[in-house]
Amino acid sequence: MTARASGYVDGVYTGPAADAYYGLVQLQAVIENGRLSAIKILQYPSDRRTSVYINRQALPLLRDEAVSAQSAKVDIVSGATLTSRAFIRSLGGALKQAAL
Repeated sequence: MTARASGYVDGVYTGPAADAYYGLVQLQAVIENGRLSAIKILQYPSDRRTSVYINRQALPLLRDEAVSAQSAKVDIVSGATLTSRAFIRSLGGALKQAAL
């Protein structure tokens, strides 16, 4: 792993599993060249039809916004408040590990 000037150390960091009421949200942050380049969703609530629908809508939006912002400080998706908060907690934990 190498440190870069932008604030993160290159590598793959797994965030904590965060409770989204109907299940857990957990993800990995991929850091390349000191920047958040990708987010992999490891788990999310998917045992109920409503959860699947909500998460298929919200998680890509949250992922794209976080990569664009280079941070876990993203807006909560309307209608997916619990998922959004769990996403932010898990990503925040992963980025904390990656911080210089």
